[in-house]
Amino acid sequence: MNTESVAVAERFDYWAHEVSRIFGALESRPGGADRSAFHARAVGDSLGALRFAEIDAAPQTVRRIEPAPARDDGGHGGHYKVAVQIAGACLVEQDGVRGALGPGDIALCDTTRPYSFTYDRGFRTVLMLLPRALLPVRPELMRTITGRRLGADGGVAAVVGPFVRSLSRQSAACSEAAVTSLTDGAVSLVTALAWERLAARERPVPQNAMFTRIRAYIEARLAHPDLTPDAIAAAHGVSRRYLFKLFASEGLTVAGWIRCRRLEHCARELASPAAADQPISRVAARWGLLDGRHFSRLFKSVYGQTPRDYRRHSLAEGGAGTGWNRRR
Repeated sequence: MNTESVAVAERFDYWAHEVSRIFGALESRPGGADRSAFHARAVGDSLGALRFAEIDAAPQTVRRIEPAPARDDGGHGGHYKVAVQIAGACLVEQDGVRGALGPGDIALCDTTRPYSFTYDRGFRTVLMLLPRALLPVRPELMRTITGRRLGADGGVAAVVGPFVRSLSRQSAACSEAAVTSLTDGAVSLVTALAWERLAARERPVPQNAMFTRIRAYIEARLAHPDLTPDAIAAAHGVSRRYLFKLFASEGLTVAGWIRCRRLEHCARELASPAAADQPISRVAARWGLLDGRHFSRLFKSVYGQTPRDYRRHSLAEGGAGTGWNRRR
């Protein structure tokens, strides 16, 4: 999108309409009374389940007043919006918490709840929308760090910002083989960022040998449909309650972790030409998901498309996923 393509008097209205259409039911307000001076440009792209926008624009406020309906949110069941401030300043607010961002800073917002971004002068930012279901951290824990400034002067945030910015610019050039790995990398980095900030706000997140062994055990047995909390607990000589507490201390659930890893493996196979002749039901069953209808509903809730559509678009577009048309 580029406001230079429309008449001066119509530029802000055009911009506000397009922003609401793409991001879903957003309210925009110019930063000054003179709308004729407004200008804005945005470039969007997709990489697997991730969506990106790099925006260069005049002062404005963007607000979501009501939670995002499923139809306005790509059917993903909501996103986490990762905002990386490149130039200018921004005041982000969610749940009554405010964070003032400067160049290099990061903020996370949950699109299922009201939020706002206020830019009091010209700015440049990169936004990444990540489906909430892909992040293996409980929403109630995420709520304690959304709407806050995550300074990029050290720690994981110093890695996340440059990675998101680079991924946004290079997503169109990424090969099919790299899409799943890069998507996993983005999810892993945002997860690491969340854990780091949660640890700083509360207490250190335990990274003990038992938890590491259990995750490795789960990963090696994802194909087994009888992979249950009881089976996992019994294999490690711990109680079901202790297993749940172990995962809860990491901001996770056992079932959520298993589901997330199974779907990621299925998505990788569906996007691969090497598995193009494999029935979708066989791909799902190979990763322990035997109920075809349940798998289809679950997959669509996370990736925004049925497994069939995801495969078709991924193969047609070289594995770059679906979403915005490329405008580079």
